[in-house]
This record gives sequence, C-alpha cells and structure tokens, in this order.
Amino acid sequence: MKKRFFAYTGLLFITCSLLLSCSNDDDATQIPTTAVTTSKQYKDITSANKEINSVVENVFNAESNIGNKSFSKVKTPECATITSEITDQTKTVTIDFGENCELPNGEVISGSIRMSFSLKLDTESKIEISYSLDKIVYKDITVSGTATTIFSFQSDTGNTKFTTNSDFTFAWTDGVTATSKTNFTTESFSGNTNPDTPPSLIFYSLTTGNSLTEFSNGDRFAVEITTPLRNESSCQYTVSGIIATTENSAVITLNYGDGECDNIATQTDADGNETTIEL
Repeated sequence: MKKRFFAYTGLLFITCSLLLSCSNDDDATQIPTTAVTTSKQYKDITSANKEINSVVENVFNAESNIGNKSFSKVKTPECATITSEITDQTKTVTIDFGENCELPNGEVISGSIRMSFSLKLDTESKIEISYSLDKIVYKDITVSGTATTIFSFQSDTGNTKFTTNSDFTFAWTDGVTATSKTNFTTESFSGNTNPDTPPSLIFYSLTTGNSLTEFSNGDRFAVEITTPLRNESSCQYTVSGIIATTENSAVITLNYGDGECDNIATQTDADGNETTIEL
C-alpha cells in the first residue's frame, strides 16, 4: 500500500511535503475535517513545503556534486535562475524564480531563495545548509521564514542523510495566517541487489519526523511518521510506513503497506473506520 513519494527530501525533505497530498477521484481531503475551515489551506502548506524544500535539495545536489539524486522527484524549473558566489570556504546560491515561474506540479511561484553551505565536509562528514525565503509567493500565498538542513555522507558506502528543520509563516490574501514547523530526516541507502534477473543495484530511502502547523483561527495540525516511510528507486510510490495526523483532537492514520510496489494505502479515521485509498 503506497503513496507517491515526495522527497525532501526534503524537501529536503520531505518535507512535510511527503504528507497528506493524497486524494481520491473527487479530490476529497484525506484528513479529519469536522468543524474545521482550514483543510484546503493546510493542503496548500504541505504542497508549498514539498516544492520549496525539494528544489533546495536538488540545487544543493547540483551545486555541491555530493548529494544523492536518486530520489529527487521535484526538479528545478527552467524558469528559475541559479547564481552562486564563493567566499572563503562558503558557497552562497540564489534561486530566483522571478515572477510566476511554473513548478512541475503546475503551480506558480515568485521570489527567491538564498542558501549557503560550506564547500568542504567537516571531520564528521557533515555539511550545514541554511536558507531563507525572500518575497516568496506560492499560488497566492506569501511564504517567509528560514530552514536549516544537515547533510551527512558516508564515503565508504555512499549513503546520505538529510535532516531538515524549517520554520515558515504563510499568509493568505483573505487574512488567514499560519506557522508551520517541520523536522524531518531522510536517509538514502545504496548497494542492495535486486533478486531479479539480471541482478541490478537498487536504492532506497527511509524518512522519519514530524511537523506542527497552527492557524490564526486556532486550528492545529500535527503530523508524525510513526513507522519510517520507505521509498525505492524502482517504485514511484512509497512502499511502506505509517503517518499519523492529528487535526485539533481527531487522529487519522495512513498505512502504505508491507513493501509491495502498488498505489494502494489504508486510511483509518478517528472512529477506527478503514478505507482503501487508490493513489
């Protein structure tokens, strides 16, 4: 039982980009909605987090030449201009979207992201990446804030790890605002042999973490990955893992299964009712 993978891998993540982006054929929300007016806005937040963090990770991979590109599902749009400068051992990169730059998901973004990181791995094979948002507008939502990602690399295995903490503020034109704080880790592994004939190398990642979103009207969304989300390079869906989402006092879980590559997940609502979701 699976879901389309949103790497943040961020996403960096993922971002809470991994979360709650599923919908059935009538696009009904997959989160509790009793007496809540911000479900649509929350979907926009998860989408914006995914796109922003994934673009940052993708640019870091390209600019550093040491990141793992195996799971990057969100590419940097051609309408974005990438510039960089080096001072001492620090590289600063600006991702300028200009006005109404179209992202791979069809939404538009304006403004720029400024990121910086060391050119060398430290003694623990880690790099700290910091980035800030400058006049970012996603759809019609103004997004501001900062984030920090710790990238680590194992030279003997090629395994990588991204741990991202972000603190973003979202503002809509109708006056609604929200803060979104995320803390997600994605570890990527390589070197597993696929038993198929002929054998081939496969890559997989495990994502853990949590997020908290609070709206100006008092609505509150908390997300926790209770079982690590596993994604494989040979499958476009998450192959296993469980996410629990709390909206105010109601809890819903989404179970992606036991490792089989398919587009099916099981949703359990606050009353314990199970629904099979086709993604």
